[in-house]
Amino acid sequence: MRILFCNIARMKYYKGIVPGVDEPKFGGAYVAQTGDAGEQYNFAPLKTDTGEFCFGMVETKSTSGGKSNQLHIERLEGVSRSADEANGVLVVWCATHHHNEAVVVGWYRNATVLRNYDRIRIDYEDGGWEEQIYNVLADAGDCVLLPEGERNRRCWWVPRKRVTRSFGFGQANVWFAEEESAEDYVHALSEQIKQYQGENWLHFWPEEAKGEH
Repeated sequence: MRILFCNIARMKYYKGIVPGVDEPKFGGAYVAQTGDAGEQYNFAPLKTDTGEFCFGMVETKSTSGGKSNQLHIERLEGVSRSADEANGVLVVWCATHHHNEAVVVGWYRNATVLRNYDRIRIDYEDGGWEEQIYNVLADAGDCVLLPEGERNRRCWWVPRKRVTRSFGFGQANVWFAEEESAEDYVHALSEQIKQYQGENWLHFWPEEAKGEH
């Protein structure tokens, strides 16, 4: 099974930053210093010539020269070191809840994960445009954003590595769940995702952001 856990800043809707309504939190030093976050549009579906898709972004660590590192997709099952992308991946988006604990905020099923960042142009109704950076994409029909009240430790806990725990997120923003000790957890979570029939906030927009993306 191909599964990738991605740690991103905490937001309500992930459809762009709306001051006072939806701003990124717990996203590391860059988010704290700038108030910006590349993942702000992770659950803002875009209509393209081939359908409606979500274009997600997880921050990879940078080199000392400031260049972003590749996402090591060869760590996913059956993916070669020469591959530029990995298909059929369950991408689980996670964010800090409180006390440095991570919870699931949503997921992309059957996602394509890119080794390097790509860009897509976003055109606005007022004639303006911008480029969105992404390294994960999926059909909008395979994407779920959990309601804010659903994102809690009791239902959607995600482990972090500690002295007493042998698996989970480490220092990186991605976790490939390769540890044998994580098998039971990964199986249980993937089944929970498969069976989820609750509310999906994918098409819920903060009032001030409607029509802007």
